[in-house]
Parts: sequence; C-alpha cells; structure tokens
Amino acid sequence: MNFLRVKQAQFALADGRLDEAHSLLSRDSVRSHRHGQRLATKLVKAYVKRGQAHLDEGRLHEALADCDKAGSLGGHQADVAELRGSVVKQMSQKRNDVERRDMKLDAARQHAREGFLSQGVAMLRGVNGESTRVEQAEQELDLHRAKADTAMERGKTALDREDWAAAGHHIAEARRLRPFDRRVDELAGRLSDDATGKAREAMQCGRVDTAQAILRAVAPAAGDDLGVQEMRDAVGQVAKASQAMQRGDARSAGRGLRKVKARLPGADWVDDAIKLADRIIESQDALENGPLGLISDGYASVTHAEPNNAHTASTVANVMTPIAYHYGVNETGGSHGVLPKQFLIQVDGAGSALASCQPVVTVGPVSSPQRPDVGLIADPSAPVVTIQRSQEDYFLRSPQPVKVNGKPTNDKLLSDGDKIELSSRCRFRFRLPHAASTTAVLEMTGSRMVRADVKRVVLLDRQLVIGAGSACHLRAESAEKPVVLNLKDGRLMVQSGQAVKVGVGDYDPQHGLPMDTHVDLGTVSLRVTQA
Repeated sequence: MNFLRVKQAQFALADGRLDEAHSLLSRDSVRSHRHGQRLATKLVKAYVKRGQAHLDEGRLHEALADCDKAGSLGGHQADVAELRGSVVKQMSQKRNDVERRDMKLDAARQHAREGFLSQGVAMLRGVNGESTRVEQAEQELDLHRAKADTAMERGKTALDREDWAAAGHHIAEARRLRPFDRRVDELAGRLSDDATGKAREAMQCGRVDTAQAILRAVAPAAGDDLGVQEMRDAVGQVAKASQAMQRGDARSAGRGLRKVKARLPGADWVDDAIKLADRIIESQDALENGPLGLISDGYASVTHAEPNNAHTASTVANVMTPIAYHYGVNETGGSHGVLPKQFLIQVDGAGSALASCQPVVTVGPVSSPQRPDVGLIADPSAPVVTIQRSQEDYFLRSPQPVKVNGKPTNDKLLSDGDKIELSSRCRFRFRLPHAASTTAVLEMTGSRMVRADVKRVVLLDRQLVIGAGSACHLRAESAEKPVVLNLKDGRLMVQSGQAVKVGVGDYDPQHGLPMDTHVDLGTVSLRVTQA
C-alpha cells in the first residue's frame, strides 16, 4: 500500500503537482519508505525552486507557504533557510513601504484639511504603491479644492447682490477650507468693507435693527475686522443706552449715546436723543433739589413696596444690560481670596469649569453685539438668553423662542435635566445635581466655549460639591470623600474632614482659598484661576 502511494507521489511530482505529492508524502509510513525518502528530497528541491520563482515575481505569501512545506519534509536545510530569510526580508521591507506610504497619504489629507492643498498634492506625487489608495487621496484633494472654489464663487455672487447672510456663510466656509488662500482674504476684506459701509448708512438713518442684522450676518466671515468691530460696538452702545432708559437711568444712557456720537458724527438722531436724555437729567435734578428732595429717604413706608417680588425680579431681568463677557477681569477685587464674578475651577481628573457668582447670567454667541457672560462658539444670529436664579428656582428668558426639551418657549421655569437649544448646533443641559444645594450646572452637550477645556458652567449659590458621585457639581473620580466649598463674603471656604494644603503652606479659614494657587484636599487637587 505504501509503495502504491510512493508511486502516486512520484507521478504527481513529475507532473508538477507538488501539493498533491506533499499530501501523499506527509504520512510517516510513506516517508519512511526508502523510495519515499528519495522522493521527499526531490520534492523539497522542487518547493525551493518554485518558492524562489514566487519570490522573484513578488508573490511573497506563496513563497513563504512553499518554504513551510519544504521545511516540514526536509527540516532546516540550508537552501530552505536561505529562501525563508529572503522572503521574510522582502515582507518586512514591503510592510515598511506600506507604512511610509500610508503616512504620506495621511499627511497629504491633513494638509488638505488645514488648507495647504498645494503641499498635499506635492506629497502625493512622491507616493508609490497601491494605486487605488493614491487615486482616492487625489480625488479627496480635488474635491476639497472644488468645494473651496465653489464656496468662494458663491460668496462673491452673494456679495455682488448684497445678500449678507449668504455671503458670510459661503466666505466662512471658504476660509475653513482654504484658511491661507489670498483670494479668500481679499473676499473677506471686501465683505467687511461693504458690510461696514451699509451698516454705517443704516446707523446714520437710525435703522439700528438693520445694522445689527447686517453685522450678525457677516460675523462668521468678518472675524475681528476693525471696521466691523467698531460698528458692532456702536450698535452695542445703542442697545445699552436703550436698556438704561428702560431702567430710568438717563445719565448712563447719555454717556452711551455720546460714545455712539463719536463713531457716527453725522447721525442727527443721536444728537436729538442726547438732548432728550439731558432734559430728563435736568428734570430729575430739579425734582431732587426741590421740595420732593427734602423728605427723608427712610420716611417712606415699606408697605408701599412692590408686593410681587418675583414679578419685580422678572421685570428687572428682562431689561437688565448683559454684563460684558470678561476673561480675567476682577470686578469685585481679588486680594485675600476675594473672588471675581466669574472664575475658573481646575480640578485634577475632572477638567475645568467656569463658575459664576451672579444670580443673573446671560448665555449666547460670543460674537453677539452684546457679549454674554457665558460666550459660546455659535451662529451670531442665535439669541442671548438669560438664566436667573430667584430663591430656589431658575428661570430661562429669551428675546426670541428657543427650544427647551424640543418645545419653543420664551420663558421657562427650569428643572433638572432640561435640554436647552439656542440653535441646531448650540445645545446645553441644565442640571441641579445636589438636592440640598441650589447651585446649578450647565453641561455643554452640543456646543463649545471659547476655551476648549471648559465643558461646564457652575451657577454658584453658596455651596459647590466636588466628589465621585452623580450628586456632585464637579465629578472627581479620585475623591474618597466629597469636598464642599462654601461661598461666603466673596471667598471660597473649605468644608472637608481631610487635611487641606495650600501651596506649601496651610489653609487659612479666614481668607479662604487664594487665586492661582495649587490646593490639595485629601485625594482631590484643584486650582482657582481668573476666567
């Protein structure tokens, strides 16, 4: 029987059917036959010869398979080992070539994403290897260039017909695709000049609303253009003057209008408004210096005060001037641990959070003419909303409808977990994590702040809890015990059963936590810095 299998293997080898011969000779009883041993030696040489042919033609996996089969029959023979070494070397070289090619392709795509199309194309010219992937990368670069050219052309067309919203959108898209293209800069410069001119004409005629709409439309493309910024400041001063008049503060309104006059010397309506404000101031001074001013301020009965405190707070909130968006501005001082109205809390392992000590906070696009307390990177046309804390409740108010839990509203009593949507790309969640604390948290779920590392806004009211549980305002998984920070007299006081180290010294409970100093609270480390 073994002799028959040897003869079958001999015929298979003669016909070049090496794998069939290998299958027959793989049995120990056949290979131990004296004719089978000689036939196995011939089969090993045939495998080495065919493996070398595979290697010469670049079929590395087939060559390695022949080496394995030759090794299983003849062991570690010199010619088999030499062939295997050559195959492994070429496979390693090919793998390195593929990795270098992939790195060049990725670098070319990255250059395209950053706007360096020419550099990306130049890198592709030196890429060898799999033509399909190179062609795909070339197609991506061509598509990127075509999108940028289309955006520039559409922006130019919209600019010619003074469609400010479309022009701002398309030019901003072109700048995103080609940030270093001189043509995009020229187009953006023309947009800024034309929009500034039209906004100035509208302001001269008293159409502040038209000027505001133009400036909002071009904001994504105009960026920090000085002309646009100057007109935006003028519109903001008019808005502040209007709100000051609603509060009955004619002096602040007059000061704001005089700033507008400096930017718009030919606007007659500003002169008229200043005169009217001055008349109101004169009338108020006359009343205060007359008999009405002789009565003692403490004589008025408190029973005549507004009975509905919630309504009063609501009215004040609706006309309140949004506080200027400030970073690093200490409005309450900063010595001996006294905090500014806004500051950053950086907790190791939990990231950074913006904390606000104000009962009324405005939230909206950072590019809005009236910059909000919490500025978000969003469409300038999105509204600036007000979140007001009244006793234990929070109210959301907006000049135009915004979505809360998917339903449009202008006024809403907020509850824990409410989803607030200023626009399709500007969303955040309102949270009241701790049942015993009225401190709230705004979690940025679909929007970004100016500082990319800040993901939360803490509306601080007396206590701030840091810990590992979901009931904490700031989650720090490394915390073994919750740490409570109490806001008292403008200072942060520590309430913790663990040792507190401030820098290299000890914690002073009279002065509270200092600014810009590393603080260790047991397993939690934090730093309070300027916003």
